[in-house]
Amino acid sequence: MTESNQQEHQGEKDEGNLTRVEVVDSHMTSEFEQSALEICMEAVGKYKHLKDIAFHVKHSYDKKYPGSGKATEGVYHCIVGKNFASAISHETRQYIRMKIGILHVILWKSKDSPFHFNET
Repeated sequence: MTESNQQEHQGEKDEGNLTRVEVVDSHMTSEFEQSALEICMEAVGKYKHLKDIAFHVKHSYDKKYPGSGKATEGVYHCIVGKNFASAISHETRQYIRMKIGILHVILWKSKDSPFHFNET
């Protein structure tokens, strides 16, 4: 983990209370990481429901970093919650996990598997 990943940031919520923002793990460039932090802090300040926060983060990131439209290119995904487990695969340098107050946020880019599995 790089030094910038271990930095803690302070953000403001609508109520004016300071919320602790911490990058827990990141495999992103500093530009992408900073964008993710800003978008996530904006979403947490704007929405109350976790699904709305995740939707905003995913779509804002898709808009800021659009793909080429090729089927082989990945898309962004976002999970927001207070308590969950995850096991994900992500594109190289396209993953960040952060904590904003009591919420955990994971943002990553992945593409569908090119393999078709037959379940029996």
